[in-house]
Amino acid sequence: MSEGTIKFVSSRFGEQEVPESSVIELVDGLIGFPDVRKFVLLDYNPPFSWLHSIELSDLAFVVVNGAEFGDNYSFPLPKNDAELDFGENPDFAVVNLVSVRPHPMPTTVNLKAPIVVNLKNKRGRQLVLDMTNFPTQLPLWAEPKTEDK
Repeated sequence: MSEGTIKFVSSRFGEQEVPESSVIELVDGLIGFPDVRKFVLLDYNPPFSWLHSIELSDLAFVVVNGAEFGDNYSFPLPKNDAELDFGENPDFAVVNLVSVRPHPMPTTVNLKAPIVVNLKNKRGRQLVLDMTNFPTQLPLWAEPKTEDK
């Protein structure tokens, strides 16, 4: 293994080697996976990426950058969270889990439980927002309209 890189095996993509600096530690894991804490983002097909565990070869989630949802998708950061250590001028990213379906039209994104990551220390946490305007299953695409004949 080269210095400064980490190798892991992915059941989807085979053996991967990534810079150590790209590893994100989710301090509480994810909902349903509290003991899995080390992940990397792998490029996929923009705007999508894979949030892939480096601890479990078959655990990966399709995600999208929260910035894709515009200025109306905003919420207060947990600035008092000592583990994330956002500070006064945080450099952070928000990613949202996508539920992919066999047919792409019903694919949804979870805006209710985003993952926030401090980009300086690569530590993150999945939040559950107490905001009713952010759904757990926002459709990514509208159904095509059919014309009446």
